[in-house]
Amino acid sequence: MRFDPRSLGVAAAVAAFALLTLGIWIPADVESGVVETFRRRTVIGDAMAPTVVAIGMVGAAALLAASEILNRRGSGATLDRHSLAFIARFAAVIAVGLALMSHTGPLVVDAINALGGAIGTYRELRDTVPYKYLGYLLGGTVLVGGAIAVVEQRLTRGVALTGVVAALVLTGLYDLPFDDLLLPPNGDQ
Repeated sequence: MRFDPRSLGVAAAVAAFALLTLGIWIPADVESGVVETFRRRTVIGDAMAPTVVAIGMVGAAALLAASEILNRRGSGATLDRHSLAFIARFAAVIAVGLALMSHTGPLVVDAINALGGAIGTYRELRDTVPYKYLGYLLGGTVLVGGAIAVVEQRLTRGVALTGVVAALVLTGLYDLPFDDLLLPPNGDQ
């Protein structure tokens, strides 16, 4: 096995993207800071989640670079058709999960309204139970369960259950402690 400089290139690209996100994108696009204090009340700002993710990306890039530098033998792996198929399956899972996360709530509300429910628009209901959870839970389940299924190359009940439990836990961690937080992507609806 030999040293693979492409891993260092990937690490450098991820680190550069994350640093640009931290230095330019988040300050330019997010109005509030990481932590906001208003009338002696401190709350998590809108920039907290993307900042934590960008810092995590920098850390992962540093670990990848350090691993490649310390292990000069490298993996010797090449980008063949099996690798490209894996990447395509993984990208499809991410695309489907994000589409479900973004469109499930609005489609359910539109369907209820079309059947004569007259419950209002999704924008009016985006912070009410159960509508605020629909897309996040379904999309999160597909993202987690689908990612595991792609890696394991099989979909089992255990994988699906892991996706459901992970989505429920993340929903609880994000939604329950905070009164004013809208689960993604409800802030954009």
